[in-house]
Amino acid sequence: MRTPGCGREKMADLTLRGMVIRTVDYRDNDRILTLFTAESGRVDAKARNCRKATSPLLACTQPFTYGEYQLFYHKNKYIVDQGEVLESFYPLREDIGRFAAASLCAALCLEGVQAEESNEPIFSLLYHTLSFLTYGDNDPGDLAAAFLVRFLSLSGFRPAITQCAVCGRDMREDPVIRFLPDRGGAVCAACSPVGRRIGKTALEAMRRMLLLDDDQLGRVKLKAPLRAEVLSHLIPYAKLYLPGIEKAAALFTSLHMPPEATEQE
Repeated sequence: MRTPGCGREKMADLTLRGMVIRTVDYRDNDRILTLFTAESGRVDAKARNCRKATSPLLACTQPFTYGEYQLFYHKNKYIVDQGEVLESFYPLREDIGRFAAASLCAALCLEGVQAEESNEPIFSLLYHTLSFLTYGDNDPGDLAAAFLVRFLSLSGFRPAITQCAVCGRDMREDPVIRFLPDRGGAVCAACSPVGRRIGKTALEAMRRMLLLDDDQLGRVKLKAPLRAEVLSHLIPYAKLYLPGIEKAAALFTSLHMPPEATEQE
């Protein structure tokens, strides 16, 4: 079956499996969905009357839902004809801390994933992250940190971690390392004598998170001070390159980062 993105040749009927990463209420009972699919990237579709209590589309049009959607193309837009919930990730909507972490992940995908372009690696990362957020015992901040660094790497914004972003020299034995988002990540003291320092343990945590498979994210368990340090560097870095995440990042920061870490941003 042909994927979206073919102008007038878009198929009248299309079946996709994807996750709801954004919902926008429209008129009295409609909703505009942004679906993230492995095979077709982001796809926007209108769900008519889905907000009615009796609507068969009510369950499959909730945030973070993973489902199978039948769409048809009408007047230059996709319309949701039918939907089946494959995984609701419902507990995310009952815990504000986990909801905030999931919202940050969804915002990153909304900002960094191209419309109607296959992206199986990031789809897998999001699916596994939401699974661990919903059913695992990890701190939501740990999973958000792992998602951040892995997403940035997969989307072409990977920060320098072991080698200086400016001169390329290996810094693992350096006594002082700084983390400068506008320079591309970790920078040696010779290339930047000023700026926020970052500990070697925080950089090593980032490096190790990049080595995991998606189904191993449950192994990420950081102590609170280390978690705060990692996040205090990664969130400003991500906001610089993906500014559309600002709102979701603010909610996440307010719930998961101590005031002193927030001030350091």
